[in-house]
Amino acid sequence: MDLGDASNSSALTMLEWPFILVPLYIYPTSTSWSSLFSAARSHPGLQFIAVVNPNNGPGSAPSPDINYTAALRELSTLSNIRILGYIFCSYGERALVEMERDILVYYGWTARRGCGSGLPVDRDQTTTQTIRMDGVFFDEAPSASEHVNYMAHISKAARKTLQNAESTIIIYNPGIFVDQAFYESADYVAVFENRAAAWDSPYVCANLAMLPESLRGRSVAISHSAGCVNEQLQFARDVVTTAGFAGHFATAASGQRKANFEGAVDDENVCAWLWDEDLTETEKEAEEKAAEKRCG
Repeated sequence: MDLGDASNSSALTMLEWPFILVPLYIYPTSTSWSSLFSAARSHPGLQFIAVVNPNNGPGSAPSPDINYTAALRELSTLSNIRILGYIFCSYGERALVEMERDILVYYGWTARRGCGSGLPVDRDQTTTQTIRMDGVFFDEAPSASEHVNYMAHISKAARKTLQNAESTIIIYNPGIFVDQAFYESADYVAVFENRAAAWDSPYVCANLAMLPESLRGRSVAISHSAGCVNEQLQFARDVVTTAGFAGHFATAASGQRKANFEGAVDDENVCAWLWDEDLTETEKEAEEKAAEKRCG
């Protein structure tokens, strides 16, 4: 597939409700993804975006291994989860052709192989895939304005390649506030990736004041070291309800979130009352009190 001209598809995709961003950066054993499956099934009114990352990207094999394939197929059956493939940008230093190759690999996971598809056939896989890939999460995205066109190119390439998806979602993660021009080619931008306590910093407050409401609704905040469950709930309120952001991720784990998923989803499951319309106000209050008790 030729990715040289990707200018024919640049439509933006917005989810109807706020979402929880889940960095699904752990290998799918028989139980390691079960917290997410359980949370999604228990709260069908809550939207999740799950970012899968087998090997700092899709890896070089044309198809994921048998365990990944089984887990991704199960994930694909859940309508309130969108599945995004992880691709790193090295803050604008990575070659576009390398990222385009990663996009093609993710596309290959979903495609019917053989019969002139141009995709290699893995003898261990069936010819009809049942994996759904809904977009790309571009990590280590550059923040300098000189890279606006760089990101626009790779975003358009992803949309063109994954155009068979019902609606392709593109998320940039520079981790800091960026030139608003970046929003022109992304659906969402993660403008905060830090300790939860840093959300109240002068830097964040000043940049929030300059961010239009329309772009707040397309922004994401990612936090670590968020403390107990009640503090994570407060972070979710601050980000989604007060600031008007589209999505968030909060975990009590410190340092790199990539290695700390399993406990985080259990915590985030408690956050479901924030958006699940099936819960009454009384149920929401009870859930909040239960969260407070968990703080010990």
